[in-house]
Amino acid sequence: MTKDAVLQTPRPRYVVSVGGTRSGKTFAILQVLNYLVETDNAGEVTSVVSETLPHLKRGAIRDFEAIIGHPLKDDPQWNETEHVYTYPKGGKLEFFSVDNPSRVQGPARKRLFINEGIHIKYDTYRQLAVRTSGVIFIDYNPEFVSWIEERIQPKDNCVTIHSTYKDNDYLTAEQVKEIESNKNDASWWRVYGEGKTGILEGLIFPDFEQVDAWPTTLSDGMIESYGMDYGFTNDTTALIHCITDNRKRELWFDEVLYRIGMLNADIAAVMKQQQVRTTVYADAAEPKTNEELRRYGFNVQGSYKATRKAEQLQMMKGYKIYVTKRSLNMIRELRGYVWQKDANGTLLNEPIAVQDHTMDAARYGVFLNLQMSGRGHSGISVTHPV
Repeated sequence: MTKDAVLQTPRPRYVVSVGGTRSGKTFAILQVLNYLVETDNAGEVTSVVSETLPHLKRGAIRDFEAIIGHPLKDDPQWNETEHVYTYPKGGKLEFFSVDNPSRVQGPARKRLFINEGIHIKYDTYRQLAVRTSGVIFIDYNPEFVSWIEERIQPKDNCVTIHSTYKDNDYLTAEQVKEIESNKNDASWWRVYGEGKTGILEGLIFPDFEQVDAWPTTLSDGMIESYGMDYGFTNDTTALIHCITDNRKRELWFDEVLYRIGMLNADIAAVMKQQQVRTTVYADAAEPKTNEELRRYGFNVQGSYKATRKAEQLQMMKGYKIYVTKRSLNMIRELRGYVWQKDANGTLLNEPIAVQDHTMDAARYGVFLNLQMSGRGHSGISVTHPV
């Protein structure tokens, strides 16, 4: 459904945009909001809400910059502290995350856009909805049956828009090829390719927690390291900062690098900028790359290769996992990281090899440390994420 069709529908209370990856859901809703808020008067507020501020900054806020055609930091209408954009007539478009309770239960608004609503709790949505007088927009990838599908979409005053990557004319041929390369994974393809409701059975790490705080010192039983998975043209190079706490049985992860097209010199530059000082466990199948990075001055070691990944993953599953909120690609991969199935649908003891760059890096980074229970370092400063 086009923007004009949405606007001509008789006063919908809800507009839900559901579909596959890279279909342009968020961008399209922000275009509509930009069109609507331009005519609002002073005192009228439209809220764009997501689960964390990093999700907003790298998602909806970045898309909004593309829509208005320039960086927000150079725009006098943008309040960087409050993340509010004020239009010439006085209408406001504000961005905030639901991990800020004061904003969730704050003042009323005219319109609401819940970005990636499937990852927001229903009770949080309800607090936001009762403070919204006009239209509520929601977008999401249908990874599982959610409160949006059960409670919102069946309503008579809800307009549902379905889209896939094929509806996005701005994708490059390489992006389309990357998406379509996953057709053989039926579960992934159903959700992210076709935009249909799926059930991600066999999720390997279902209970990880997103955090702001990061340990600043290493107490007894804690070991700091990094894990790196190499890529170049189509595969991503991922560098993950890891802390293994063998006493509390906790794993801490922070995404440092996630990028394609990285030469070894580029990787070394990022590691220098991030002040990587401890051991980096990288893919042992890349000895030449590991040696070159050592010559740049980094302690890069080939990762231990178990007979099967499952040996390492099962050890990790015995630990509570914490991931920094800025680690958006790792969070996305964790949410789709499942065991493979055979032709009969039986789960196998091998993970899927789709969207697993950060997962491989994290596995490399912590496995040897998991075998060092009780032999961690004490009182050592940790390089804090920037």
